[in-house]
Amino acid sequence: MTAPATVLTHRELWDAWSRLWNGDFAIADTILSRTMRVNIPQYGMPDPATLHDGPSVASWIAAFRSSFDDDARITGELGPFIVGDYAIGRWVFQGTWQGGRPAAATAPAGTRVTFRGVDILRFEDGRIAEYWLSDDQLDLYAQLGVLGGTTAASQGAGPAEELRERLAQLPEDAGRKLLLQQVLDAAADATEIAELRTASGDESFLTLGVNSLTAVVLGELLDELTGVPLTSTTVFDQPTPRALADHLWTRLTTTAEGAPVSLTAALDRLEDAAAELTGDDADDRLRAELVTRLGALLDRLTPAPEGAVAGKPVQATSAEELLAYLDTRLRPLDDAG
Repeated sequence: MTAPATVLTHRELWDAWSRLWNGDFAIADTILSRTMRVNIPQYGMPDPATLHDGPSVASWIAAFRSSFDDDARITGELGPFIVGDYAIGRWVFQGTWQGGRPAAATAPAGTRVTFRGVDILRFEDGRIAEYWLSDDQLDLYAQLGVLGGTTAASQGAGPAEELRERLAQLPEDAGRKLLLQQVLDAAADATEIAELRTASGDESFLTLGVNSLTAVVLGELLDELTGVPLTSTTVFDQPTPRALADHLWTRLTTTAEGAPVSLTAALDRLEDAAAELTGDDADDRLRAELVTRLGALLDRLTPAPEGAVAGKPVQATSAEELLAYLDTRLRPLDDAG
């Protein structure tokens, strides 16, 4: 006769949950419901629908821990407070970051970090049936230099400047390979799917699990890392990580008529900002100012008509030269609106 399975108390399940987060992955299938529900923050996290049982939750936790040393630990700081079939407690995580996620981190490997959060568990039939997480992820990102805080400032140049410097020192094949790995790392961060780091880059984003929500996160991570503004639409316009990496290569290394890359990047940002003008009175005034200043800049950048003398005063310019110049500035009559 088979002995009845031991039913754990709510407190024992809470303690087992803490052991799972500290690396005891073998107990996951024992303490978690096979129809578990997970409620986690919207950004920087996987799709909750993919976390529904012991193996999937254990894989997610293992992916998080893979960026930290083996001695990284979560310990209780307040609670747990158990009321009926619910338990709530505040914890603190301490560990040494080894590199990897988040991809936009600028802190050196070996950085010691501490951040806190609150877990809520609901128990049913002797297992953990539902989980809510609220953590201070911004604190962690600030310590790793993702948010441009003190760590990033102490390192001097930001991640975008450092990346451009690295690309400038690499041959094209190596530079494209570096950008592909950055895209894969960012996709792994956005989806919380660690396996994406070793993908070939030729799979479609949809196949890799990047949906409309995680595409937003991916764009934000790559924007921070490269300085190239990316929207979710931009991401999906490039069907694969390799195509997106090639797009970034072009944006980061191609110059327009010898202009520094920083100028083209500034123009990209101006175009994005101008698209946000709403048409109210303040924006109308700003739009008028932009038109005036950009017109003046265009005049400076437009080559003089063939045969014209640079800096030649109008009074000394022939009628033929003036007509030739006007031909470069005005539309033909057939195009007039």
